[in-house]
Amino acid sequence: MFTETTIDPDHRQPARQSKPFPTVTKPTLVGFFSLNQNRQYDASAAQLKYLSLPRSPRTELRLDLNEGFEIHQPKPVSAKEEKIGALLTFIRQTDPRELWVAHENGQLRLKYSFVCFRGLLRLIACTPYDWKTGWIVQAVRYRDTIYLCERPTPEKEALARNETEQQKRFCFYGFKFEQHILTEEPSCVKPDTSAPVLLGEEFCCMFNTTLAGHRLLYGAEMDGIVANRPFDRERLRVEELRRQEFVEVKVKRRETTQRQVDNFYRFKTKNWWCQSFLVNVQRLVVGLRDDAGIVREITEMSLDEIRRESRPYWSPAVCMNFCGDFLAEVVRVMGRTDSCRKVYQFEYDSRECKRVRYRVLEEEADFLPDWYTKFVEELQSNCNS
Repeated sequence: MFTETTIDPDHRQPARQSKPFPTVTKPTLVGFFSLNQNRQYDASAAQLKYLSLPRSPRTELRLDLNEGFEIHQPKPVSAKEEKIGALLTFIRQTDPRELWVAHENGQLRLKYSFVCFRGLLRLIACTPYDWKTGWIVQAVRYRDTIYLCERPTPEKEALARNETEQQKRFCFYGFKFEQHILTEEPSCVKPDTSAPVLLGEEFCCMFNTTLAGHRLLYGAEMDGIVANRPFDRERLRVEELRRQEFVEVKVKRRETTQRQVDNFYRFKTKNWWCQSFLVNVQRLVVGLRDDAGIVREITEMSLDEIRRESRPYWSPAVCMNFCGDFLAEVVRVMGRTDSCRKVYQFEYDSRECKRVRYRVLEEEADFLPDWYTKFVEELQSNCNS
């Protein structure tokens, strides 16, 4: 049985359109970790990559994004069951003094109101304009922090099962382009693109920010940094990484008509903007490909440019305000509930209801694994002893 919330994503509402941009603090890097192809957690910067662009001019290139498609290695099937396990591992392995504070009742609590992945925040923020895209978000309030986890909708699962060879190839294009310009060492003019592309590898950074009064801790896969010298991946400190410039790498079809340009700004850029804004990335490196999957040119876009050129089609304020409204509704709905086994499932499906709905699921013990709750309880015991 679903209960409707008051949250209606429709961006055309006058109140939503006139609302100013919410208060958001600058996202701050608080940690990082790596995942290898087998999705094994590594607290080091083993998967950190450097931006290494071809020599200028970058307008007459021929980077074949089809190369190696037959030998690339997708994420292992087990990745579908990871939920937010990597984030919880980061919390468990980080010095408690950095993430936990003493509550007025003497109990320890995380410094953050919410823990989740950036992709979930981006998904929610873009909902007012992607109203045909349904989603499922589960929430658990445990020890005064709300943990959020996206679950696939039946439609998304069906799309994954029925994905065509061409759709898989288009997805591969983005990873292959990264192999051309993100390298193990900085200033590598000719990267090795003969090696198989490993989709399971990931360099993830943890950020915190405050959005409309909600303090968030979230993980985000980061593409690469701009640097002139290599760092020791085993000894890299957060303070050093904070001083580096992160870049986002994208590939898109080169538009040949004004309609294609309009569609790009109408449908694509809000996701690019939200994704980059949430990790304070100001520079996007974009490969322009043709229909055959050949990148002919590499260009750059700034976050300000994306916002300016997209103004006729969508509003950053509407996106971020909706994200803040959703978080506030989650807090309101969950109230003082505090249980690692009580899951609130929030769903949006415009075909069934124009508002976000929720239902309560009991005994969903797999959302927060036992090893994590045991760690938290032991932390509390040590604090009180």
